[in-house]
Amino acid sequence: MKKFTRIVGLVLALSMLLSIAVMPTALADDRRNIVIGLWWDMYYDSFDESWESNPSASGKDTDIMMFDVVKEIEEKYNVTIEYQNLTYQGVKDSLTDSVMAGAPDCDIYMVELGWGMPAVANGLAVNLHDVLPEDDPLFSHEDTVLNYVDIGDGVASLLTIQGAEDAVAATMPLAFNKQMLEEANLEDPRELVKRGEWTWDKFREYCKILTKDLDGDGVTDVYGYGAWTGDCFPQWLMSNGTYVAATATENFSSPEVGEVLKFMQDMYLVDKSFYPIPEENGWDICRWLYRDKKVAFTTTACWILSNYDDYNYDGKNPDGALDFDMVFVDYPIGPSGNAETNAKKVAAGSFYLIPTGVEDPQLVYNVFRDLHNWYHDDVSIRDDEDALEWWYTATAKDLDLQDWNFEVMNDMGQHVTVDFIASVIDNLELREFLEGAYTPSQLQESKKQIVQDTLDQLFGN
Repeated sequence: MKKFTRIVGLVLALSMLLSIAVMPTALADDRRNIVIGLWWDMYYDSFDESWESNPSASGKDTDIMMFDVVKEIEEKYNVTIEYQNLTYQGVKDSLTDSVMAGAPDCDIYMVELGWGMPAVANGLAVNLHDVLPEDDPLFSHEDTVLNYVDIGDGVASLLTIQGAEDAVAATMPLAFNKQMLEEANLEDPRELVKRGEWTWDKFREYCKILTKDLDGDGVTDVYGYGAWTGDCFPQWLMSNGTYVAATATENFSSPEVGEVLKFMQDMYLVDKSFYPIPEENGWDICRWLYRDKKVAFTTTACWILSNYDDYNYDGKNPDGALDFDMVFVDYPIGPSGNAETNAKKVAAGSFYLIPTGVEDPQLVYNVFRDLHNWYHDDVSIRDDEDALEWWYTATAKDLDLQDWNFEVMNDMGQHVTVDFIASVIDNLELREFLEGAYTPSQLQESKKQIVQDTLDQLFGN
């Protein structure tokens, strides 16, 4: 009987050892597990076994550094890190429900600006002024790793990641078909930018020249400009030094916004150089008009140019490469704009916040910062061209043009503004307006309350 008991005891002990061996680190040694809630898969965390856990990694030095820094953080802070893909809706639900209940599911949440702001306004996010020393470089926007969205209310809650990739992300530059302009004997707009002559008037002049009926059938075949309103309207606002919804008070009714509306409608109705926006699937059609040479200028993005592998960026589609060049250039300056002070990118994409109720938020912040400082303050590694290869190769075949286009996007990322226009733009009826359903002043008067109501919700008024 004693022998049987000893055998059973050995089996149970062995089973316990095996179960401990396969348990996650966070449970095995009772470390604090820092959970980061996302809506897509990200790498690396404490439960990734090697750099190969990231299916898009190739084993380059930066992949190894990103993987290795997790182990360094574990030892430094006695924590583990866990990414959880909650899905887009899941993040919103978890942020609202668990934080309001006083027990956040996650230590950090990825959020969008449009619903991250209400979370901040309603006290669901930690104000880092209450957590970090006042001389922390975050607050002077001098930190090379993290930054925060500053809307002038004294709250530092919505974090952004620093770096060249984050600067160029979400930029929507103006681009032109180089060969079209050369065939029309038009001077390269980049030269006009240098001389301070790239204005709305000059742009309209170019677009009228470039709008053509190629076969003489009375139907326009090529337009000077074409873009989806949701993409281009924020860019034209910034080119005129203005915005729609950057503060708690709407600015849609301002004279400067009125100038933008008149400019766009005049191109559409008077010059007839703005490609007519289809009633159905306009976003899908307008973003790719340039591919069929239907427009000379367009508002675009790196992800738009890469969608159909236009320039064979991955070497897998040589037959699909376009036979013309798209060149990025600054937006022309409007009558109320200023080339030196205009914003060029609306803060967009992914933001992060530490929810109210999290234990030791300073520890959470330090872990998160170190995780994104995988390059150990050597920004030359972080911003190396090899690490940013896609951002170069997706926009052009010519190496010099790749460099040029990247620098335009990077410059846009250095001039960022906050504008919650994305939260209201679908209700502004811009397609109908361009077609003449409203005058600029009528549109402003009819929609300004919609903008204000949205801002009241965002700012918790």
